[in-house]
Amino acid sequence: SLITLAVVGKDNNPLYIRDFGSDSVYEPAPEQLTEQDPFGFFESQASSMSESSSLKNQFIMHSALDRLEELTNDSSSTERSSAGLNSMWIGLLGCFDEAKVYGYVTSTKIKFIASIEDIEEGNGNFVREAGLKVLFANAHELYVEYTLNPFSQVRAQKMMSSQRFDNGVDGLVTNFNDSFGKKGMSWM
Repeated sequence: SLITLAVVGKDNNPLYIRDFGSDSVYEPAPEQLTEQDPFGFFESQASSMSESSSLKNQFIMHSALDRLEELTNDSSSTERSSAGLNSMWIGLLGCFDEAKVYGYVTSTKIKFIASIEDIEEGNGNFVREAGLKVLFANAHELYVEYTLNPFSQVRAQKMMSSQRFDNGVDGLVTNFNDSFGKKGMSWM
């Protein structure tokens, strides 16, 4: 199942980092509920968002970011395809502890990094990678929606703190974990 998801800006500044799972830290405050902002236009408090990832997972994301930079800045690397989900897919960045970390880079150099539990399931890795490609593409769509919001702080390169983005990511991660987590992959 997915452990951590990070969105990193073009200047390698963290825009969003969050842990998922049973020991997840993030719980939205009562004032962040939809009663005050039914359409998700205004940003919620950024302090709770920046505290939503453990130090260990932040370190793993930073290490993976270094590897992603090596892969994307290497002039001798092969050209990526120009269309479809594979155009932005970087793939496996490395294994850290008991997690595999994958990357995705947009044409505007926004980076999406996800760590998932490392379970050896034979052919399951190809299936999980296909699921991750879809998760990254959908998270990218949510990010684009967030940037189109005139009230967002994205141009100031601050941490993202939108409840609408959070809810969208929650749904994507839940779908991914149900389909490709330990219990979702039991059919293999």
